Amino acid sequence: MKRFLLNLQLHISLFLLIQIIGAGCLYAQNTRDTAWVKPFIKDNNIQLYGGYSGSSFIFQTKKTPREYFRLLANNAGYTGFNLNYKYLSLFYDFTLPYTSLADRTTGLRNRNLQLSQFGYRFGVEAGFQRVDGMLFEVRGRRRDPPVTFENIRYRRYDANLYLFTNPKHFSYSAANFYSSLQRQTAGSWLFMISPEYQQFSFAKANLIGDEAKDSMVYELVKPQPAWVSAIGYVGYSCNIVMEDGHWTISPTLLVGAGGQYPLYDNRFNPKEISLVYSAIGRINCGYNGDHFFSYLSASHDYARDHLPAAHLHLQNSDFSLTVGYRFPSLKHKILGLL
Repeated sequence: MKRFLLNLQLHISLFLLIQIIGAGCLYAQNTRDTAWVKPFIKDNNIQLYGGYSGSSFIFQTKKTPREYFRLLANNAGYTGFNLNYKYLSLFYDFTLPYTSLADRTTGLRNRNLQLSQFGYRFGVEAGFQRVDGMLFEVRGRRRDPPVTFENIRYRRYDANLYLFTNPKHFSYSAANFYSSLQRQTAGSWLFMISPEYQQFSFAKANLIGDEAKDSMVYELVKPQPAWVSAIGYVGYSCNIVMEDGHWTISPTLLVGAGGQYPLYDNRFNPKEISLVYSAIGRINCGYNGDHFFSYLSASHDYARDHLPAAHLHLQNSDFSLTVGYRFPSLKHKILGLL
């Protein structure tokens, strides 16, 4: 119960932060050319979605190949719904049974939360990833069950601050969330700043090196490192439309570099800023109508960070299908607020 309340408090805090910052972004927007981007009369919607997401952690040392130490989160399929009514957004999703890499290992969890608010010229996202326990697939013996490390924990908190150079003709929300109608093909250069906090830890500190099978992997994260980083991105997003915008293909690509600063104590690695870099790719394609919308989405991001004993190559992928229905606001307010 205590853990549930802490998670709920975190989710509510992130949501309120996004709403406050997003409201400021929206307030400062310029007008948009409706010949290029048009809002829908029905501006509320409910969405049903499902997909598959995965995270991998590749540790590269001077003595081992890059793909040898490849840990995986308990990747799985998921489904859920999202209700957007005026300025309220409610969502809930859950893991589909029998889709996890280790269904029988109940202690392994991979949780992701992302909230966003986009205006014409600016946008903001806040994300949280929590991985409880990881899997290690033995190279060359993929038919064997993966080795589990239930005591390793990973946390990441991040924020993405966007700036779009062509807000008059291009809508990032239309391209990625189908919340408005992009009537003519357009694109925009975009810039993004992404501060992050990441940490590896153990559920119980006295488990380090207790089991022989764990010693090889635990040695890589034995210092329980934590670090902060800031990456600046430049990229391009395009919304290719057909049939007056009702069918769209929307790719986005960003590349970035920045600095990482360690928060752990290590006499062999002095506290100094080191170079990190990253790349993000996304694509959506689907139908955007006045009453219904549906789209396929795929995304992949890569980042290279530094740990005391290795370089960390972090990869996240997501594939999903969304079906949505638009509806108008009620004639009377709900509880005098909505």
